[in-house]
Amino acid sequence: MFFNSFSPSLEAAKSIGQGFRVTMDHMSRKPITVQYPYETLVPSERFRGRIHFEFDKCISCEVCVRVCPINLPVVDWKFDPEVKKKELRSYSIDFGVCIFCGNCVEYCPTNCLSMTDEYELSVFDRHELNFDQVALGRLPNSTSLNPTKGFAYLEKGRINY
Repeated sequence: MFFNSFSPSLEAAKSIGQGFRVTMDHMSRKPITVQYPYETLVPSERFRGRIHFEFDKCISCEVCVRVCPINLPVVDWKFDPEVKKKELRSYSIDFGVCIFCGNCVEYCPTNCLSMTDEYELSVFDRHELNFDQVALGRLPNSTSLNPTKGFAYLEKGRINY
């Protein structure tokens, strides 16, 4: 009878001890937080970021459009009867709609499309996410940010909202 009255207290103490042990284990680990715009994460090898397009390799076959689940890439071409080939006029992808499935890259016969590790695609206007062949052809620049460089336009003591 004496042991039965202390049983819930012993179970509670045991649970508290287990929780304390987990807490102490986590306190000894290094933090994994990254100070984001000043430090960036390195994406994994198979990361699917912004698509890079090489205009010279494209043969306007429109395979990318057919395999895209939402028919997203817009390929504008005209047929050149002299050479009997399609001539690519423009190519664009709207990243505001893209689901980054990678089908266009996987099925492209000429490998003119590739996935980059660029993941910073935030803009104020969603229409700016519609990239044409010029914007798609630019490789992302991987430069480190200077924490004080971006705030040089602010006057000391003044906050702009």
